[in-house]
Amino acid sequence: MNGKFAMALAMLGLGQSAAAQAAEPTRCLSVAQAEALVTYLLPKAVDASRQKCSASLPTTSPLMVPNSERLAKYRLASETSWPQAKNAVKLLAGANFPTEMEDSLLRPVADALFTQLIGQEIKPKDCTLIDKIYGDLAPMPSANLASLAVTIVQATTKEDKAQTIPICKIPA
Repeated sequence: MNGKFAMALAMLGLGQSAAAQAAEPTRCLSVAQAEALVTYLLPKAVDASRQKCSASLPTTSPLMVPNSERLAKYRLASETSWPQAKNAVKLLAGANFPTEMEDSLLRPVADALFTQLIGQEIKPKDCTLIDKIYGDLAPMPSANLASLAVTIVQATTKEDKAQTIPICKIPA
């Protein structure tokens, strides 16, 4: 069990590892990997947003509705996207990825790490906008949300700027 605990601690370095490796142009996610990662992270992003925005949004706002049907759909899609999302995390983490760690330990550690990292990026002043976007995108399935997010990142990425999560360029 000590080996598994050590690997769990190594997972905590994934955030820094992903940012550090963004400068490596040869290591990038395919569009499918990036979309799987976004799909996997979507319910974690909702959870982090709900936690961060609970003091500034009314309980009736779309984001604050607990256990909604939409969130259940996001969680189901997240479950099915895990294998490909895991490959994306492995690529981003590089040598820091704990290859011997069982999914039963890896996933809870990754979930907690990602939820924390996402939550750190959310500022209270952003909560109203996050809630509006969450409400406006309600009819869109998670696969479409992931595709839209990846497309926006690709379209807005400057050629000379390193990406935190690098997505391979679409061939011209």
